[in-house]
Amino acid sequence: MSKKPLLFILILMLVLAVIGFYMFGGFEEIEISSEDLGQIELVGVHYKGTPQNPELKASFEKMEQFANANPEAFLNTIYYIEPAGKLDTMEVFVGVEKQWIENVDGLDSKSFDGSDAIIASIQGHRFVMPGPKKVQKKIEAYALENNKETPDLYIDQIFSPSKVRVIGVKK
Repeated sequence: MSKKPLLFILILMLVLAVIGFYMFGGFEEIEISSEDLGQIELVGVHYKGTPQNPELKASFEKMEQFANANPEAFLNTIYYIEPAGKLDTMEVFVGVEKQWIENVDGLDSKSFDGSDAIIASIQGHRFVMPGPKKVQKKIEAYALENNKETPDLYIDQIFSPSKVRVIGVKK
């Protein structure tokens, strides 16, 4: 095969990749702001184990049932330990806001001061969404630039597969 058709194919693949990245929202900026969210009260399930454990899936499914029961409710996650691989230990809290759950028996409660929260709003397909470290660095940079305390806890609010809000607060 001569070099010209090969070069054409490579350029075409690159153009298609860039177009796909754009269509999935890969060039969307992470919007950062600060807001007084008041007291953030979550109720949910605390999981510690490997990502492959069926208990993790069950934790998410249990809390999704509560979130799906009310159109204004959404899933919240707090990753205390993020896994680097399939067999690494992870620690996560999966919950919804307390106001959407009538019976909290058997569920863990978490409460945070959101009066000086820093919020990152992210939109895009899950394949092109920025990773947690990139989002946390943007939040930390915003805190430094605006003379705010650097958050040490991040709450992911999952509105849909393509819309997530990350709230940075102090523990």
